[in-house]
Amino acid sequence: MTRFIRITGFLLIGSFASWGQSSLDLRVRVLDMDSLIHASATLGLHMSDYRHTGLDSMLLGQTPLDAKAIDNVAQAFFKDLRDGRQVPQFRFEELKITRPNVELNVNFKELANRLNNEVPEVQKLLRVLRDSVDLPQEQKVLLVKAVNAYRWLSAMRRANSVVLINIPSATLHAFDGQKEQLKMKVVVGKASRPSKTLVSSMRELIITPYWNVPRSIAVEELVPEIRKNIRYFYASHLEIFDVHGRKLAPEQVPWSRLHANYFPYSMRQRSGKWNTLGILKFPFNNPFRMYIHDTSEKKLFQREHRFYSHSCIRVERPIDLGRFLLKPQSKALDTLDNSAAYSDHIPRYIKVKRTIPLVIWYSLVDFDAQGNVQFYPNIYRKN
Repeated sequence: MTRFIRITGFLLIGSFASWGQSSLDLRVRVLDMDSLIHASATLGLHMSDYRHTGLDSMLLGQTPLDAKAIDNVAQAFFKDLRDGRQVPQFRFEELKITRPNVELNVNFKELANRLNNEVPEVQKLLRVLRDSVDLPQEQKVLLVKAVNAYRWLSAMRRANSVVLINIPSATLHAFDGQKEQLKMKVVVGKASRPSKTLVSSMRELIITPYWNVPRSIAVEELVPEIRKNIRYFYASHLEIFDVHGRKLAPEQVPWSRLHANYFPYSMRQRSGKWNTLGILKFPFNNPFRMYIHDTSEKKLFQREHRFYSHSCIRVERPIDLGRFLLKPQSKALDTLDNSAAYSDHIPRYIKVKRTIPLVIWYSLVDFDAQGNVQFYPNIYRKN
């Protein structure tokens, strides 16, 4: 069932229509609203999305000044300025934001400045859009898309801590409200096994997890190696079980007979620093069997190109991420040591007590380590 997050933002206290203002006041409102709509491009919006012809008719005296009609146009415009017009598209959404009405009992130009200045990422993106006159049109389109995506994200950030993963830049950002608290590299899915875009929530973490090997990986990658040399099974710290869950010795398994259509077993990797998932796993609800985890292959984070996984996401500093999720009570992680062996430790499950949305999106625009706007390759060749 889809869960909803109520965004506590600018609630409608009373429409301008109820004020009973003079015709002069209404005309000022129309002029301000009309000028803002005509400046839409400088705000990352499109003038054609707003029904401004009615405002023009009022200014020309062709139709009477109508406070309710002004409010209707203003609501559409200011909601988009606050929450984004072109919202990100996701393969799975467990959480959605709401778009409450904006308080219009204020000066329109002051309201526009306030809403437009409250998200730091939006300010940086709009500055690049305004100042980089020689940018190709394709990159301008990407900047506008990113502006609206960060406005949408800011609506979720107003009421929550949020974890954001961007696939093209292979980075993770963690926010408390509008303030970024963490940034780190991640390894995401290769083009043939891409990570999926989604909105879910971080609900628990597992210390010293087992790796339950996906059937496809077991059959396509592990069985051929074990067939060549049984020592590969032991060197990889694997265990194998029959359909009844009974653990078998690898010598009992007819490896030469196993193939994609015949594999009546399940495999897992024992817990320990050698484990593919490392010492921390972060499961979350999704239909793709994706999760976030530590990794035993730390060297991959030194590479600029970090698209190597089978769709799951490996994080550079898992203990820091765990502390962010569990704060202010993160004592369970204080004794973790990345250099310790943790051989065959029993997995420990720890609940995340706060609602922390996880957003995995696909944006070709992101911010580098210095906070500068960067364009990234379209690794998955998405439109």
